[in-house]
Amino acid sequence: MTVYVEDWQAAYGAPYLVRPEDQGAEQVELVEDGGRLASHQPKTKPTFPIVFVDGVRRGEAALYQHDAKTGTVARGVAGSHACGAVIAAENSIEFADMLVQRLVIWGSGVTGYLPEVPGGWSWDSKSTASTEPDAPLMELQERMRRAEGMLAERMADSLGLTIADGPLHYVRSRDLANPAAGYIKTHHRMLLPPDEHMRIPGLGPGERTSLFRLRNDRYSCYLRLVPSSGLSGPWAGIVRLEVPQSAGLKASVELCDRLTATLPRFAGIPHRDPRAPQNLQPIGALESHLRHLLGHPGLAFRAVRQAVSSGLTPQGVH
Repeated sequence: MTVYVEDWQAAYGAPYLVRPEDQGAEQVELVEDGGRLASHQPKTKPTFPIVFVDGVRRGEAALYQHDAKTGTVARGVAGSHACGAVIAAENSIEFADMLVQRLVIWGSGVTGYLPEVPGGWSWDSKSTASTEPDAPLMELQERMRRAEGMLAERMADSLGLTIADGPLHYVRSRDLANPAAGYIKTHHRMLLPPDEHMRIPGLGPGERTSLFRLRNDRYSCYLRLVPSSGLSGPWAGIVRLEVPQSAGLKASVELCDRLTATLPRFAGIPHRDPRAPQNLQPIGALESHLRHLLGHPGLAFRAVRQAVSSGLTPQGVH
């Protein structure tokens, strides 16, 4: 047995979460290099500009509506989410298309409105039918992801090479001339057979694996961003890319080659980012900027308390 030290700081978990029982996925098939797993060096020069899209969300106050007649409780959350883009040229970055939304989300099919309070604090009211305690917070997460997906589509359509931080679940368009690509930092399952999965850590810096078909709508491959230090473990610095199948295999291979040539130069720097190297520098900068746009969490909490004390307007079953 060999002991390693994870690059990511412990508060952020670990990027490699695969268990021995998490083997295989439906409809995974190697589609490049004659069905065998191979490694590929970059075949093109880095592509600029490249756009990175990401979002952040924050639950700011847990809320309750209590029905004194029945004793029932409906849970809610006041929170905010933001998404935006970074346009990276060869020697500069630029923030673009920032969107911030503040919401009060209620579970159990009820709704209710918080009054606006001084300082520009206001919330749109939304509802979910679920009675699960964490349903309002999960709805906030869902809305953030949807906003990210729509922004990634717009950026890809207008500016070209675009990375959406996370899988492509929320990028719906299959027919963009320049499809967005998904960027996955954390590995949860063994997608390839065990003997091929074990070969992935053998990738050299800046190399990717052969493409494989993932379900019926995506191709995917693994990419090593930086050399392994040996101390960090075999999967340190390895990410996974997803691209839509709709453009065809040839175009998907070309897109992954462009990403392979471009992304390693943006690898995160350990003394600046606790999730380096997988959390790319433009994405880390974007996350910090978006959190700044959300405002101070203490002030947000105080604003919610002030709004509730001014009078929540319950609207009953939605």
